[in-house]
Amino acid sequence: MIRMYTAFTKQIDDPEIAVREILEQLKPEENKLKNTVGIVHFYYEFVETDVCEAIAAAMPFEVVGSVSSYVGITEQYGDIALSVTMLTSDDVNFSVKAIEGVNAKSVEQIADEVAQMYVGEKPKLVMPFLALTPHFTGDNLVDTVNALPEPFPLYGTIAFNMSMTENTHFTMINGKTPLDTHVFVAFYGNIEPKFHVTNAFFDFDENFQSDFATITEASEAVLKSVDGIPTLKYLMEQGIISKPDSLVVLPAILIYPNGTNVVRAFPGMVEGTDFFWATGSMKTGAKIKFAHLDGEKTLVSAEHLMKELVESKENVVLMHSCAARAWSLGTKYFAEAQKIAECADEYKEANNVPLNYSLAYSGGEICPVWDKDGKMVNTLHNYTLVACTFD
Repeated sequence: MIRMYTAFTKQIDDPEIAVREILEQLKPEENKLKNTVGIVHFYYEFVETDVCEAIAAAMPFEVVGSVSSYVGITEQYGDIALSVTMLTSDDVNFSVKAIEGVNAKSVEQIADEVAQMYVGEKPKLVMPFLALTPHFTGDNLVDTVNALPEPFPLYGTIAFNMSMTENTHFTMINGKTPLDTHVFVAFYGNIEPKFHVTNAFFDFDENFQSDFATITEASEAVLKSVDGIPTLKYLMEQGIISKPDSLVVLPAILIYPNGTNVVRAFPGMVEGTDFFWATGSMKTGAKIKFAHLDGEKTLVSAEHLMKELVESKENVVLMHSCAARAWSLGTKYFAEAQKIAECADEYKEANNVPLNYSLAYSGGEICPVWDKDGKMVNTLHNYTLVACTFD
């Protein structure tokens, strides 16, 4: 069994005060059990003011995490803020590992390092915090683990600062905040994680601009043709875009032959071609349907997932939401965190205890789904709100 404690601070300028606020909320010496790990999510300037380093140094356990432009915990949320989630247990073990210098390594080297990390006892769960880098992406990670003889569930995030400030997409390991390090926490022992996935397109019958078509040519994250038509021509014929430069970010849902589905974002064209690039890989033969992202649908989907949690009474909840979901809300980019807090109040009323949760925003959400045969498939998502819960 895992117990979870959370803490929150907006004290960005004074490391000493920030540490005091976090310790007062967590009470680690009083609350920690035999095995403990900390997860920190933070606005990027907490690195520049040394608050992240000070908080990690003050924790009597290992600490991992990543940047997040918005964070939320039980009854608190904000943008220029930092949260600490303490997971502690007598019968669950945590193992923290990292792959450093990923930009200097090949995909094959990193894949081999991932596989070698978990030779022996199979973990019940691995939680990745991936650097935002073209060298071994979220798709590479899920493909690597899915291909293992005994794949294990992955639940985690790609570090992403929504302001897009250069060199601020930090991961974190024990106070260090590198830009090219993938961080992993493995869970072993008495734990059975459960996963929840929702997005603004969970009702396939609404708000789509096109019928399902077939990807007839794709290469990794580049969509070359749909129904045998070059992608640009297809999108214009369907009335999805009016001209090549009219696209801002276009979402689409993909359904694979094995029954799994995933949402992808298409930020633009591949220069000099009629092709479009996506935020994750695609496969020829998948079905695809394009849509516009609607802020109201984002909030409805968040409420949908939260109602699942209210009904299930699960009360140790780690959530990641896509940065694009916040963007869809315009100037009210905080509205999803606010909606989740409102639903947490409903949880408290229904179950007579507060909902214990942590929310961070992501450049790509990594969470398992199940195919039509009931086989677990680790998947990189976009435009998605995911949750991992523990009994």
